Amino acid sequence: MRNTTRDFQGTRRALLGRLAGVAAAATFMPLASRAQAPAPGRAIPIADMHSHLGIVGRTRSPADLATEMKTHGATLVSWSIVGDAPWLGNGPKGVIQQGEPTPAELSAFFEKTLNGMLAYAQQNQLAIVRTAADVDAAMGGKHSVLLASESAEFISTDLAPLKKAFDLGLRQLQLVHYIRNPIGDYSTASPVHNGLSPLGRELVKACEAHGILLDLAHCSTPAIDHAMEIATKPMIWSHGWVDSDAGGYRDQYGYLMRRLSVDQAKKIAARGGVVGLWGLGLRQPGQAYGWKVGLQDRAGYAREVAKLVNMIGADHVAFGTDIAGVGSEWAINDYSHVREIVQLLEGQKLDAATIEKVAFGNFARVLKATLPAA
Repeated sequence: MRNTTRDFQGTRRALLGRLAGVAAAATFMPLASRAQAPAPGRAIPIADMHSHLGIVGRTRSPADLATEMKTHGATLVSWSIVGDAPWLGNGPKGVIQQGEPTPAELSAFFEKTLNGMLAYAQQNQLAIVRTAADVDAAMGGKHSVLLASESAEFISTDLAPLKKAFDLGLRQLQLVHYIRNPIGDYSTASPVHNGLSPLGRELVKACEAHGILLDLAHCSTPAIDHAMEIATKPMIWSHGWVDSDAGGYRDQYGYLMRRLSVDQAKKIAARGGVVGLWGLGLRQPGQAYGWKVGLQDRAGYAREVAKLVNMIGADHVAFGTDIAGVGSEWAINDYSHVREIVQLLEGQKLDAATIEKVAFGNFARVLKATLPAA
């Protein structure tokens, strides 16, 4: 268990080092690449509910987001801003808040990063998913990104910034991450709101009204419950892992704090939602609690996918890789790995229809149920 602590803390240190670079410059990977299309012949398209590739960056490969998507048939990627990146640091159990940003600072960082993502997509011929029709185009092979935010810190006292973000192209919003916000509580820190705040409850309604997909990842158990009391459309829990009971801030290790209970996963599924599995790999998974996926262990990740399908149903499981976000301890770190997972799922006794749902169809379905039609 001690080594598991080291694994997770090392992961977060690596991530935070890269986030610091993003915070300093809000730069993006090179724009010059024009990747080749996937090899001829039909291949199941890949969707990813949570990726930071090209925003956070990573050291394993010089390839950028557009190159990897076009080379490996990833046609729908939720590309996520880390909205609190400049104010994160390392604590004894993992990532903690460092510093107290002003609303103006949070808003400026969010908008600068989002505009950079839009410029990158345009220059690299990646479509921006804004409507359900755009999801259909991605299903047809058009390489597309869904602009997302891993936290709602750009919203401080009222919901006016949400409309501006929507107009720029934001279509997926995670309510909380790693710093205190006026929206709700997150699983790795002691509660302040006892779930969602009044503003957070209004945000759930406003996202549905605009057509923004709600992401419950990182939320505390009460915050998830509050969102499910309010929401009328399907929601997702984009990345992490599922166990018999939920994680919380009192847990000894950071990766344990991030787990979703199977009961909550089933509640999300019952409302038509989808649960995504992250690409974290542990150095000594045999000594770890719950998550048994090791470093570069694609077979282990495929087993976890099949396990979750058996828990909550084939219509409610997807990839939420957290590429770049899990740092240096990874089982999945690029889209060639995800393509390999699609192949490995055949060995997990999943039928072709189920594999297609997990690889692409489930995320596409929940998006089409949420986004504006056209």
